[in-house]
Amino acid sequence: MEKGKKIISFVKYEHEIEPSYREKLANAKRKSDVREVFTNTLLELFSSIDPEFNEFSQEDIKFEGEHYKFSKKLEEKLEKFKDSDLHAIIERIFEAAKNRYLKIEHDENTDYFNLKK
Repeated sequence: MEKGKKIISFVKYEHEIEPSYREKLANAKRKSDVREVFTNTLLELFSSIDPEFNEFSQEDIKFEGEHYKFSKKLEEKLEKFKDSDLHAIIERIFEAAKNRYLKIEHDENTDYFNLKK
């Protein structure tokens, strides 16, 4: 990004979805729940920013716990927002989901090994 270039901010949209996102993540009991909350939240965020994002679905976002990936078509659409804080917001949303996912995974492993005693 060039020095002095204005950055578009979408933090207000992040603040609108954050309370329900945190609550849904906290209530997620399975890794698949975390995946669903993450993808649905991103789709909700994207749609509130630009109605053109309504054409995307959960299939355009892959979440595998320690990383995520967007479809080529979605990546291209997000490129339009490279001079914004959207990518930083996506990272913050991802970090929260990743932490919840790893906690569930850890708890599953702990339960499994405790059953063997």
